[in-house]
Amino acid sequence: MPREKPDYRDLLMRLDEAFPQQETLTRQDVAAWLGVSRNTVARRYKFPAGRVTKTQVARSVATSK
Repeated sequence: MPREKPDYRDLLMRLDEAFPQQETLTRQDVAAWLGVSRNTVARRYKFPAGRVTKTQVARSVATSK
């Protein structure tokens, strides 16, 4: 069974605090949360077009560290 990255839970908690009423986010939301441009988000993380879940964001950001 795969193990979680050490920062995964912390990132997911921070996403829940930042976006309490949303389960899915846009690239614009992720860019604002990370403090980078939307193009940087598209280049660094392999999110499909449209919306992405908070768990996918946390997993991708934890993996890229």
